[in-house]
Amino acid sequence: MHPEDVVPMLNERACGVLRAVVESYIEKPEPVGSGAIVKSHDFNLSPATIRSVMAELEEAGFLSQPHTSAGRTPTDQGFRYYALYLVEPVDLSSEQAQDIHRAAYSFEWLELTGLMESVVKSLSSLSRHASLAGLISLGSAPIKKAQFVHIRDRMALAVIIMANGETRHYFIKARDDISQDSLDKMTNYFNDRFSYFSLAQIRRLLFREIQKEKNQANKMMISAFWVTEEIEKQANHDNADKIYIEGANNLLSQSDRSGDYEIIKALFETLSEKEKLVSLLDECIKSDGINLTIGAESQIEGLSGFSVITHPFSGYGGMEGAVGIIGRKRMDYGHVMALVAYAAKSVGERLSSDRTRRAN
Repeated sequence: MHPEDVVPMLNERACGVLRAVVESYIEKPEPVGSGAIVKSHDFNLSPATIRSVMAELEEAGFLSQPHTSAGRTPTDQGFRYYALYLVEPVDLSSEQAQDIHRAAYSFEWLELTGLMESVVKSLSSLSRHASLAGLISLGSAPIKKAQFVHIRDRMALAVIIMANGETRHYFIKARDDISQDSLDKMTNYFNDRFSYFSLAQIRRLLFREIQKEKNQANKMMISAFWVTEEIEKQANHDNADKIYIEGANNLLSQSDRSGDYEIIKALFETLSEKEKLVSLLDECIKSDGINLTIGAESQIEGLSGFSVITHPFSGYGGMEGAVGIIGRKRMDYGHVMALVAYAAKSVGERLSSDRTRRAN
């Protein structure tokens, strides 16, 4: 279940106060009091009423109060609600749209590395945040069939044929000696049960079955789960090389508190370990439209102080991926979401038009 599925809907008055708190905090990152809201926003409410609404928002998890005498700051849930329901749609300027379009079409022929690097540079420059893009990983792509081949002793080769016709190879080192006969049984087990499932879906299904069966789980089920995990680990490592990042230094200029540098240091460490970002982009690829990951929702420690806005793209032949922007939680959500959505649209169109032209 995604976080927004469990967020309670707010009434009009609560929405107005939450919007005022978030926008005040975005403008100046410090606790927001009722008096400041009265001065900066045209509310037909008394300071006492606003304080009461803020207390209700705090109790519901949208705001927090750092100190008893201080004002309130938005929580991750508060930022999420603001971005999903309270931000006005933003239209990009023609110059911004042209910049992204040029980035997506900056090569005569389709060259994926150049395309991804060009687009993330454009997004980083236009947003003044960090940007990222990645191509699909094996974890979320549907598999047509698998074949396991004995190499020697405890070594086997997994031949994975994707639904789009692509073939991938992974070497698996088994825990015990294996025979081709046992690998043939594994091949039949995979293809009979999991054709056109993604690797991530297979792993989750097997895990649930093993948990349900517990001591009754058969050897084939346990072996299949272990093999799936091994392939997924290699796939995530391989796809880390297909994640492109630009503009992390932009976030340094947004630091205005001493503690910010520790948060940004943790982010830089996370960005240097691209494997951690594979699962984040995989989740985006499985969904439609804009995806918001606010703070701790990513379950990646280095991203706990940031918001990640992503959007999937797809092209001819089943090629898929995602583009996104990483910024402080007090980012301009309307503008960032518009940039990411347009970039995903442009990349998808480029992949489709270029592949189609080359096929004709």
